[in-house]
Amino acid sequence: MPRIFDPNDKYYIDNPGRVKAIQAEMHKRGIDVYLGSRIRTMSFVLDAFCPWRSYLIIPSEGQPAFFTFVIDALRVGDETWLDSDHVRGYGPMGGMDQVSAITDYIKDELGIKKGRLGYED
Repeated sequence: MPRIFDPNDKYYIDNPGRVKAIQAEMHKRGIDVYLGSRIRTMSFVLDAFCPWRSYLIIPSEGQPAFFTFVIDALRVGDETWLDSDHVRGYGPMGGMDQVSAITDYIKDELGIKKGRLGYED
């Protein structure tokens, strides 16, 4: 099904609005970055199905980033509203594992060296 970008279409889903609502709640709670790992959260924000162990990083401002197993990153990139720079693949190689990829993104790309992390449990 093609992506619907027209807010007047009855099937339009306001994914950026969903992210802004999450970010507003983050501001209220003093959270600098949110790490989502539940399938429900990823489906709600991305509007894409993610069967692998995946992670959604929502900064306090701006577009979220999504990390999934490398073989599924291209498909998710095609299905979601996020641009291709914000859908990343991780793999079982040095520096490409999910923990390294996520921590490097938060520290180096978001510039958060110290702060408050919100995490789903």
